[in-house]
Amino acid sequence: MCAIANRQAVFCQLCGRRIVGKGRYFRHKAWPEGVTLCICATCEREKPRCQQCGLPLAASSASGLCETCRASLPVCLACGRPVTGKSLEFDGVGPYCLECYRTRPPCDICGAPLTDDRWQLSDDRMTCRLCHASAVFTPDVAGALYEQMKEVVFKQLGFELNIPTGLALVDRNQLKEVIRLQADGTQEPPAGHQDLDPERTLGIYARRGMRRGIYVQTGLPRMLFLQVAAHEYAHAWQGENCPILHDKLVHEGFAEWVAYHMIGYYGYRNSQERMLARQDSYGQGLKWALDLEQSRGAQTVVDACRVMD
Repeated sequence: MCAIANRQAVFCQLCGRRIVGKGRYFRHKAWPEGVTLCICATCEREKPRCQQCGLPLAASSASGLCETCRASLPVCLACGRPVTGKSLEFDGVGPYCLECYRTRPPCDICGAPLTDDRWQLSDDRMTCRLCHASAVFTPDVAGALYEQMKEVVFKQLGFELNIPTGLALVDRNQLKEVIRLQADGTQEPPAGHQDLDPERTLGIYARRGMRRGIYVQTGLPRMLFLQVAAHEYAHAWQGENCPILHDKLVHEGFAEWVAYHMIGYYGYRNSQERMLARQDSYGQGLKWALDLEQSRGAQTVVDACRVMD
């Protein structure tokens, strides 16, 4: 790429041969004014073209792009190649190309295509580098976050539990067993627990007799841990204050509302937007709670659970 001056001998900038007759001039829209590519008729006819802008290339490249396009395009976080078409984001992180999305195994937490920089957990879940970076693995860290979460809920929304309810970190297999025991119990599970998918469930509030507990999958990123713990904490409050509430929209909407405020307190705005984008009972329930809060205040949402019990 260079400016072609007015001179007697002009040479092809791809093959280096002298151009006899009129040269073929090309210009990339990103180049400065006056900068062009001059090539011979043979190169114009035979050389491969950039898949993005159509400029003739000196030789075929793995990406099929000229240097200018390759430098200006976003790069896939999985394979490192420029993304020329549609790209994907996962939990607000990207871009990832469609080829990686189709061919690479996904992270069990965020769904992003995995690279060699991955971690395998004890229950065979595979997580990406970004999810692993802030993952909660130890009871001490989980307990500290749980206590912070309870303080924020009381400060922001004005309620707390009266009956001590502990938090336990469990792997996926252990969580499946908790779900099975809850389903096999003599007490009917709360609304929404009847149709839990053990493969997709990240946490659960469970009660068997006098024993109560919140179980959250180990290895979740900090934001997701707080979201799941707050959601289940809300269900624990419902278990104390409105134990026969079976309206799923209210049941899950209230829990999502608590989780929404929790992650918003810590500044996770993108995650809040993803919660609002859901079209199932969780998303619809959250919208119900937020609308009620906006029109009549947060305490009205809390009171609504008791009224609908």
